[in-house]
Amino acid sequence: MTRHGIALVVAVAVAGLGLARDVPPPAPTPAPAPTPSAAARVEFCSLLRKCGLTAPAACTDAISGGGDGVDYDAERCGLARDITARGIDPADPAAFRVFRFLGARYQVVYRLDGQVAISEARLAYLLDDLPLAAALLSYFQKTHYAAEYLDDPPHRRFKGRRGADLEGEATLLVGRPGDRELVYFGRGTSQIGPWKLRGLGLVQVRTAPAADGKGLRYDVRVVAAPVNAVVNLMMRMGIFRRIALGHIREVLDDIGEASAKLDKQGVAEGAPFSARQKDGIAVLTRLP
Repeated sequence: MTRHGIALVVAVAVAGLGLARDVPPPAPTPAPAPTPSAAARVEFCSLLRKCGLTAPAACTDAISGGGDGVDYDAERCGLARDITARGIDPADPAAFRVFRFLGARYQVVYRLDGQVAISEARLAYLLDDLPLAAALLSYFQKTHYAAEYLDDPPHRRFKGRRGADLEGEATLLVGRPGDRELVYFGRGTSQIGPWKLRGLGLVQVRTAPAADGKGLRYDVRVVAAPVNAVVNLMMRMGIFRRIALGHIREVLDDIGEASAKLDKQGVAEGAPFSARQKDGIAVLTRLP
């Protein structure tokens, strides 16, 4: 009962780390981008040039010398290089917002790792049916989850919600069902303690078989671009970090618990699932 533990985590993570630049996420297909501001061009071009990536001809020396106060270190450049190597072309207008986001002056990175008792086969299956994953989580965990796709197959854009406080919308940039690395970019809103947040986030999820043979190890990296120095300082506070990562861990815990319940007790007769969802559950339970 898992893939929602990766994909819904994206929506939750994007929502839970919302104090980023409030600009639209990339379109699911290439589309003309609006004329970027001078600051946006510096953020975009400097990231590419300083990180050793191929920059478009429009990135002249004058706007590629580095952003004010930006450290183009291994962590900042590593993700940009990784998504480029995985097929995200910086010259594609639809990718401008992603690389500009990664080149923003302020950047906060949160990491979370752990283990989920779920198989790769089930995880890949539920990646293809997030609405079913949300329905199963709601049924077993008594917390309302919802998910819907926002595009036609292969379903790279989706919207997700957990309870009344977390909601997000994301685009899958890198990966496909069965891959062990996925990268999402999107926007969300959430209530984190006393803070009501809204904005952008980028989430990288890596999985691998657990050493003990029981499920999967996961490594989640969440990147936010705080809009100013005050917000940057707040997002680096220990209490904020603990609350934000706590939201993500709650979803992962729900997934593990729901998976165990599905195996142990199954779905009761008369449970509120459609005929199509029941067929999907039957397939899911036959997977290792």
